[in-house]
Amino acid sequence: MEALLPRVYLVQSPVFELLASLFRLQCHERLSREDDGVAPLEEFDLGLWVQRVRSELPQDIREALETFFDYESFMGLSMAKFAWETNSWSSVDGFLKVLDETPPATLFERFLNTGYTPEGSVETDDPKKVRDYINRTNLPDIEKWKFAYLYLNMERTKARFIELLSVCGRLYFAQKWDDLRQQQAKSMDAVRKGVHRREDLLDVFPHLEGVPLENPNATVVLAPSVFYHLDSLSSFDDEHRLYLSIYGVRYPGRRSMRGDEVIAFMKAMADETRIKIIKILGMGPRFGYELAQQLKLSNSTISHHLSILAEAGVVRPTREENRVSYALERQCLRDLLEAMAKQLLG
Repeated sequence: MEALLPRVYLVQSPVFELLASLFRLQCHERLSREDDGVAPLEEFDLGLWVQRVRSELPQDIREALETFFDYESFMGLSMAKFAWETNSWSSVDGFLKVLDETPPATLFERFLNTGYTPEGSVETDDPKKVRDYINRTNLPDIEKWKFAYLYLNMERTKARFIELLSVCGRLYFAQKWDDLRQQQAKSMDAVRKGVHRREDLLDVFPHLEGVPLENPNATVVLAPSVFYHLDSLSSFDDEHRLYLSIYGVRYPGRRSMRGDEVIAFMKAMADETRIKIIKILGMGPRFGYELAQQLKLSNSTISHHLSILAEAGVVRPTREENRVSYALERQCLRDLLEAMAKQLLG
């Protein structure tokens, strides 16, 4: 672990990268890829890797992958924060040992804690409360049924998850770790060159908007991931002022072309759903969970649209306890509309 700044750390974690690789295996077609205008990495072709590994996966491992790393629930990714909290992020074997020692009910609770579920914890010893909690999530029905099944079979759930990580880690990940570390190191070099103050973090990592970076007691952990490539995953713990971000090695700097803000805004507005989001936020801030319910969209879909609007600068995310609230940046919206008019009309 390297201190980039006071309470800002760069880490290389095989556990985070393994979790990211499984998410990539399951959701490759739904993640950002090279057609986003970014040149491919010569060292590692994600598409070819996904194609090869998928063709070799045993049926039971394929089914476990679909269960734990679905794009709508991505419960397996919730384990990144768990690995950090249990100080098992630096070793896959160490993480598997911690999982093995974790009670099944505790593991199930962590699967539910994805940031897109209702506020508050769930009492796993009360089936009715668990059922009600699952029903209050904004997950598709098939994912709700999945969580209900996993709850009724918590011992088997734990065993399947450990087997998935163990098999994939041994067969498809371990032999590539040294190469992955080298690519991570290159990305970390780029971050070192671009971040000299806490204020610089937002220029390199715009997805940290809403994190109280001005608070000197806030700890930010940045972990590069080859498999996340152009995307990022953030996990927040406001109680302990901990902000964990797993970022794709090609993610930093994607927002550096400030002169193209108007064009980015025009692209962001070319979608009916985003216009509806702006109209709703015009009446007041909303949680992402509330927007998803109001527009009858899945959590992943609303998150995608909000991310684009935040990138364009017209929506501001703010952490409120364990959730993110979104507000309309009215003045920014006015400025962009005016700039768009000037650009079009001269």
